[in-house]
Amino acid sequence: MEFIGFEREEEAEAWARKKLEVENEPGFFRAMAAVDENSEFACVVVMTNFTARNIDLSIAIDGKKMTPKGTIEMFNEVFGFVFDKMHAARVTGLLRGKNTQSKKINEHFGFKLEGVMRKSFDDDDLHVYGFLDEDYHSHIWYRG
Repeated sequence: MEFIGFEREEEAEAWARKKLEVENEPGFFRAMAAVDENSEFACVVVMTNFTARNIDLSIAIDGKKMTPKGTIEMFNEVFGFVFDKMHAARVTGLLRGKNTQSKKINEHFGFKLEGVMRKSFDDDDLHVYGFLDEDYHSHIWYRG
């Protein structure tokens, strides 16, 4: 797995949107990505809704293509951008309640469930996860 950062950003966002079953393209976004040995996406993190304190993250992963070392590199780059460069205080993950894989991934990275917005979708709830600057800087895989 190779971290490519903001390269192929438009293509990465479209891949993530399809994988996450999100219908609408965001107005403004940044997308960081990692690819496998065939240059196919292994992981894409799409950042949206930038405010002075918060950035929303959507994480799309093809788990078969991820490596532990690559995952650590990828998320140190993503969170380094969000917290060290953009100086956000937090990131927010918004997930469909039925998406157990995404919930596991977010919790593995240290996100905390902060709430559930019931009936946010016709067929599902929306789960709100948060990850703070201090969570990142004290995390076991932090490489800053």
